[in-house]
Amino acid sequence: MTRTEPRTGARAVPPGDLPGVRAQLRGVTADLAAGRNCLWLVTDAMVESGLADELYRGALFGTPVRVDVPPPPSPRARGPEPEREPADGEGDGWATGEGGARADGHGGAWADGEGDGWAAGDGDGWAAGDGGARADGHGDGWADGEGDGWATGDGDGWATGDGSARADGDAGVWADGEGDGWADGDAGAWADGDDLPYLDLSDDGFDLDLGWSLDARAPRVPAPRTEQPGPRHDPHGLLARLAKELSVDADEAVATLVDPGRGRRPVVGVRAWTEPDDHDGGTNPGPGIGPGTGPGTGTRPRGAAVERLFRLLAAAVKDAGLPPGERPRLLVVARLRDLPEPLPDELRHGLGDTAVHWWWGALGRLDTATAVAPILDHGPDTSGRDRDPLAERIRRAVRSETVVEICGPDLELARLLALEWDGAQHTLGAAVGRCLAAAPAPVPSACPPLRRIGALLRPGAELRQAWAAGAVVSWEGRLRAHVGVWHPAAPVDGPQPAPDGDVRARLTALVSQAQQRVLAPWIEEARQRLAVRALGHLNRPVATLVADYADRPPAYLGGDPERAFLELQVGELLRAHVSGALALPPRDAALLRLLVTTRNVLAHRSVLYDRTLDELCAELSQADLRAA
Repeated sequence: MTRTEPRTGARAVPPGDLPGVRAQLRGVTADLAAGRNCLWLVTDAMVESGLADELYRGALFGTPVRVDVPPPPSPRARGPEPEREPADGEGDGWATGEGGARADGHGGAWADGEGDGWAAGDGDGWAAGDGGARADGHGDGWADGEGDGWATGDGDGWATGDGSARADGDAGVWADGEGDGWADGDAGAWADGDDLPYLDLSDDGFDLDLGWSLDARAPRVPAPRTEQPGPRHDPHGLLARLAKELSVDADEAVATLVDPGRGRRPVVGVRAWTEPDDHDGGTNPGPGIGPGTGPGTGTRPRGAAVERLFRLLAAAVKDAGLPPGERPRLLVVARLRDLPEPLPDELRHGLGDTAVHWWWGALGRLDTATAVAPILDHGPDTSGRDRDPLAERIRRAVRSETVVEICGPDLELARLLALEWDGAQHTLGAAVGRCLAAAPAPVPSACPPLRRIGALLRPGAELRQAWAAGAVVSWEGRLRAHVGVWHPAAPVDGPQPAPDGDVRARLTALVSQAQQRVLAPWIEEARQRLAVRALGHLNRPVATLVADYADRPPAYLGGDPERAFLELQVGELLRAHVSGALALPPRDAALLRLLVTTRNVLAHRSVLYDRTLDELCAELSQADLRAA
């Protein structure tokens, strides 16, 4: 997924380089190395963006011995071959090569080359070559060559050659040749009843129906037996594709994995989202394997083949008595809807010694900040020419943290917003709306009411569908609704609608939190430096000033008034300066007033105006130069 951002030329950070992604990959590979199966559950958007496939490859190809089960072929590739055009004949038949292939006769029949193939006669029938093959007579029947082949009569029926084959009569019925073949009548029925074999059966009053009829009726031929479709007979099923990778039959795939004579046991990787809805035709998997709805019903839940593989391998490993270090393991990456609903909990509770990993709380602030850093570092305001580098750094940090706070773990939305937003507060809402319109986002109805704030290790049953749709995430240990749930997307054409009060309040709270995270350390550091410089501008004794202006003087510093003065907050220092107890230089006094304003605004979860933020960044930079 490494790519170049079109508007900046910056190379996007590969997901495998993000710390949160690496942490989950380490957890999955550690479980596989310990001999446990792994089920890795991801969201729908991760599959659509290709991130799920990249995670799958990162986990599977980190193991020394592996089997990557390919996805089933597309329906077009699996369908019957298109009908071939006739060639090399006067009719619409088939054409052959030199050796036993099919070639056309005069009227759509089969004709042979020079080998043991097929040769056409004059009509529409079948004709044999020289070596016991089938040859055509003059009209639609079967004719024999020189060997034990087939020979036709003059009509449409069957005729035999010299030895024990079938020979035709005059009108499409069965006629006997010279051997032990069949005898024919004149009109397509079974004839010559006197020549039928005689069975000496006791006359016990019961009629025995041997299926022979002397009436002028064609015999009833039973329909050929067909096997019910199922996972073992489907050439494109999961077991069949696994068996193909192991070079065995489908019935032997699981047994081969646990074969005592096999060397190192592989990790079998399956992308569950590539499996079709009902690949095994709804057949019952068998006793003790899992729920089924009967043969041929086609109503089994999606992911039944994956569940069957989990259960079959668990049973085979248990029967073989393999220790954890010598077991074959499964790595299945799936969306929630790719599996039967109860399967994740069954696996977590001990089925087949399986670890269930959720893409839940995997990404944090550092991951999103890392993803957008290349975009912001290549922005238009980073040339440094005629600019204050420290002020630019603070502004860029505020912009980055604002993008992170709004977008959360949605990396794609964060990249779009970093590109779209210029950093000004009055353009933020419109930029978020445009990004939501451009990127897939969950709808408000996909998010249930969040009755708590804390996030557990995995989404609860009531939140799983919302998590799969991307509407609810675990962000820094807390539940959080995706921004697309509460913020409207901008229309493609037309003016941007004005956000309502709830949208503005939510957006303001997020921006305020971002500004606090970035500016609070700078404010505290500037306060400490101002307090140090203020010790040289006191108009009263330091002990008196502390006693008069410290709201809560630290008790442990009662005997050290100078250290207690250094702990005064910006509001207390400003009161001392205004009252005349402290005479700060004008630049320091201006910085002190700006620090008090900034702290009060952020303490009430409000947002600094762009002008105030720019002024603060410039004053902080100049204060650093004065302190030096």
